[in-house]
Amino acid sequence: MWCRNILRTRAIINNSATSICLQRFAKNQRHLNDIMSGHSIRLTSSARECTIGDVIDKWSRRFESEGIPEPVESIEHIVAHIIGTEKIIDILNVRNDRLSASQIEKLESLCECRLSRMPVQYIIGEWDFRDITVKLVPPIFIPRPETEILVDFVLKRLNSSQVENCEILEIGCGSGAISLALAHACKKIKCTAIDMNLHACELTTTNRNNLNLANQIMVMHATLTPDANIEISSILNGTGNVDLNSRLFDFVISNPPYVPTKDISRLQPEIKIYEDLRALDGGDDGLKVIKPLLKYAAKTLKPGGRLFLEVDPIHPEYIHFFTNKYSDLKLHHEHTYKDFCNYDRFVEIVKVT
Repeated sequence: MWCRNILRTRAIINNSATSICLQRFAKNQRHLNDIMSGHSIRLTSSARECTIGDVIDKWSRRFESEGIPEPVESIEHIVAHIIGTEKIIDILNVRNDRLSASQIEKLESLCECRLSRMPVQYIIGEWDFRDITVKLVPPIFIPRPETEILVDFVLKRLNSSQVENCEILEIGCGSGAISLALAHACKKIKCTAIDMNLHACELTTTNRNNLNLANQIMVMHATLTPDANIEISSILNGTGNVDLNSRLFDFVISNPPYVPTKDISRLQPEIKIYEDLRALDGGDDGLKVIKPLLKYAAKTLKPGGRLFLEVDPIHPEYIHFFTNKYSDLKLHHEHTYKDFCNYDRFVEIVKVT
């Protein structure tokens, strides 16, 4: 099966050859299309007679027996995708309905992908984030539910600031979920979204256009360097001279790589095999990107502007220490917020005058 072949791309991703990885993914996708056309699967008559409820029960048991995380949710998302239902809660209303032969063929192919530990988000090709839906392709980082909290904090702070227009920079946009959710929620927001991965920038641009947010979001292929500067490689669907090292922003936001390198090996197979580890690996202490990001924000935030970061629970204490030690940066650690599991996960820093 093509999903098992994708396991071989792990070494490719870890060597940063993302373009090769995507080429192989496209080749395997064509193989999947052949499978779903009926060239590789022959169903028994009993399989054709299963109701949706039977299918969910069967595959949830199979997933559970093979150690697949969230077995019931996994098959429900796959079934919802197959039948074209936007919300898995609607599955409850169709449990007695039957799938067509072609739908069962496609479902079994996608379930094989899940058995290979491919994330459901990549299997169905999209995911809900707050009140938007973003397209997702491997190995671009999958937005997590807890990151929605970060968006909420930014919007609350924005609403209390009374500004008429808000300039936001997102560093490491991935699929674009954070910038897109912010722009979708507030029309006075203008976002500049950057990522060092060109494919991530292209995906953000696709999602931006699908959501009709092109007038609010500019996407740039750019890199934050260790010396706290941003080097721009290209502006997607745009032209002009832009210097992100002299421009001022109301907010800088980032969900940077923050997992200490020693902890990468302990991540779930869904993450280690399929996602781009560059979007996760924060170096020995997890601060490889966060340290230059703090210094960069110090020179590009407007007075009273704010930096919002998603971090490892071990980092807020260091960030508090950093802002106190380097007082010349005029950064003040305002608050640390917790995630759904009560871990210190989000940091708010203000640029003082």
